[in-house]
Amino acid sequence: MAIINTYPFKEAPLNKEDEILISDSINRMRTKTTDIEVLSKIITSLGTFVFSQSVASDTWVVKHDLNKYASITIVDSQPVPQTVLGSVTYDNLNQCTVTFSAPFSGKAFCN
Repeated sequence: MAIINTYPFKEAPLNKEDEILISDSINRMRTKTTDIEVLSKIITSLGTFVFSQSVASDTWVVKHDLNKYASITIVDSQPVPQTVLGSVTYDNLNQCTVTFSAPFSGKAFCN
């Protein structure tokens, strides 16, 4: 399993100047460095994206850059996350806006 971290350690959000270390724990701990743009392109090429909404809001703008009308699953930030239903409007192939009946924070899983 890969271990991914920044050096020095930094909480999100990351920016273009941050160096990211990736270690392969299965293959003799080989370590490589990369940056957030390269890592983002790799993740996007896999066809999935996780959006984090850290500030409670009843409207989330989710920019996923998957170049498709992605399916979206929303969960709240409770210790045991619960799925939350919202109204999804596709702004374009790379972004959607999700509205809810009340503000909360959580994650949107896009694929």
